[in-house]
Amino acid sequence: MHHYKLYKSLLEVGVPVIVVDVLRNWYSKLYYSVKWNSALSARVAACSGIRQGSCLSPAIFNVFINIFIKRLKLLGAGCSISSLYIGSILYADEILLLCPSVTGLQDMLDKCSETAKDLSLEF
Repeated sequence: MHHYKLYKSLLEVGVPVIVVDVLRNWYSKLYYSVKWNSALSARVAACSGIRQGSCLSPAIFNVFINIFIKRLKLLGAGCSISSLYIGSILYADEILLLCPSVTGLQDMLDKCSETAKDLSLEF
């Protein structure tokens, strides 16, 4: 996930600016390099992704990925039980789309593709 889009989504759900600033500072210090045999590449700044193994990462990811659920729910396609929307079920980087019609399912796929593009994600 693109870091700028991540910070923006955290602010939109009401995470205090000071917390987002701390995360921004923390993530601005992320670098990676590749080791092959005994050779080590130059450091490259990481501008996307979240820290693996951090206790904050699942919560941060959930806020970011919830954008898909919100947009799919607003689309009006998908399955519901009473007033509970169950048209999309997400786990880690998997998305399950449930819809009673093929055209509705296509609309949901199009919305997911559009949302991924807005968030600078590959879908």
